[in-house]
Amino acid sequence: MRGWAGEGTLRGMRQHVAPWKIVLSLTLAVALFAYFIYQAPLAEVGRALGQVHLGWVVITTAIALLTYLLRALRWGLILRPAGTTGAGQLFGCTAAGFATSAILPARAGELVRPLLLTARTRIPAAATLASILTERLLDGASVLILFSGGILVAGHSLPANHLELLRRAALLAGVGVVVAVALVVVLLRHREGAVRRCARLSPARFRTRIESFLGHLMEGLAVLGNPVRLVEITLWSLGLWLVIGLQLVALAKAFGMPLSLPQAFIVIAVSVIGLAVPTPAGVGGFHTAIQIALTQLLGVAAATATAYALIHHAICFFPITIIGLAYMGATGLTLGRATELGTQEPVAEA
Repeated sequence: MRGWAGEGTLRGMRQHVAPWKIVLSLTLAVALFAYFIYQAPLAEVGRALGQVHLGWVVITTAIALLTYLLRALRWGLILRPAGTTGAGQLFGCTAAGFATSAILPARAGELVRPLLLTARTRIPAAATLASILTERLLDGASVLILFSGGILVAGHSLPANHLELLRRAALLAGVGVVVAVALVVVLLRHREGAVRRCARLSPARFRTRIESFLGHLMEGLAVLGNPVRLVEITLWSLGLWLVIGLQLVALAKAFGMPLSLPQAFIVIAVSVIGLAVPTPAGVGGFHTAIQIALTQLLGVAAATATAYALIHHAICFFPITIIGLAYMGATGLTLGRATELGTQEPVAEA
């Protein structure tokens, strides 16, 4: 694309995502959404939607937008060792990333967000890309902590046959997150040696560039190696997910549905599993996960759970998609160029 402000700053791209991955993503979305819709009579779902309190929907939407702002500010804290930029840039790129993922298959926004920030600032691409991994680790740890707290406080309201399974799942996932964070911390403590060893595995003509790329990559993960900053970012992450929990509680009020904050954390943990399915905007997987959490774990009627999942998904993705597309238009980034960025794999910077 000509005329884009970031043209020429993103280098070292290689192969596009295989077409079969895109087809699989779309197929999963259609299949899971069809399964979701068939779990409740549409007439009853329509009645549940018609009884929603719009005032609470507006409040929930405002809370949802706040969570994206908090994500952007946390992203800036994670990136601080590699470079700084304004909250507007961070929020705009965050919105653009979510917008791209909502429209395009194969989670294109996961690459668009960091690479767009690189194009708009002087922060190296390796650092912005690594910051996404840091976010994933922090999000996983935060969700697990709140999920465990939710089970501890609200476990009495869960079916006994599911409670033990949920406890074991939380334990296994928690071990996984701890191991992942520990490996990153060890890697950061031996940063220079690890970078050199990895660079030696590459062809001699690429060695300097790859060593530089890996060095910047480590900068993006540096927050995990600083205890003080790690505590700061962890508290930010817990605060972010606490607000997301309040978002679910507020939407439950729109349906006149009792949902405590600890129960909301349990629903969030299940919904994260649904979001792990690589479909555009989490269509199908996210809906089904919310529906299952509400009906199977909390005893909510299928029609109400289905209506809740539909509105919750719309609130989570529609407003931020509009904002993201507006930001992309303002920066001159077309959807076609975003598609190219989102389906390429960065390997090094010249």
